[in-house]
Amino acid sequence: MIERSLMRPRFLINFINQCRSFAVNFNHKKIEAEDIEKGFESYSSDLLIDINYEIRDVFPEAESILYSFIEAPSELSLPVLTEIVERELPGSSMIDKVINLLLWYGFLGIKTGKHDVKYIYNFNYNMNILKGVAFKHKENVIYVINPAFWPSLLIDN
Repeated sequence: MIERSLMRPRFLINFINQCRSFAVNFNHKKIEAEDIEKGFESYSSDLLIDINYEIRDVFPEAESILYSFIEAPSELSLPVLTEIVERELPGSSMIDKVINLLLWYGFLGIKTGKHDVKYIYNFNYNMNILKGVAFKHKENVIYVINPAFWPSLLIDN
């Protein structure tokens, strides 16, 4: 649950509240696995909307960028990621800025070779370190959509 909250306390509280709501609606005395599944789906939709608003507020041109990832693969090479962003912002010179925003908000993480996926919060929100790791492994870096968004974007693993 904590990983899916993007390490933000209010998102974790929202996730838990979604699960609790399903437990109450199904008359469960405690939160069960089914409640967590349904709560996660609902939370994922809320998260998508919240992060989309945050991106829109700082970069209005990319207002709908997250929706460009509907049914996308969970792992993306840089050329595929660039293609998805270019479809939303054709002819834009802001592709790098958008990718950096997606990394900053924890929508995207990076996987380098055999290492685990790392998100901005794994680097204490230090974008220079995240970008430095990605640059150092640029030949084999894979961009990974945060699993918290998979249900709302209809992404299969």
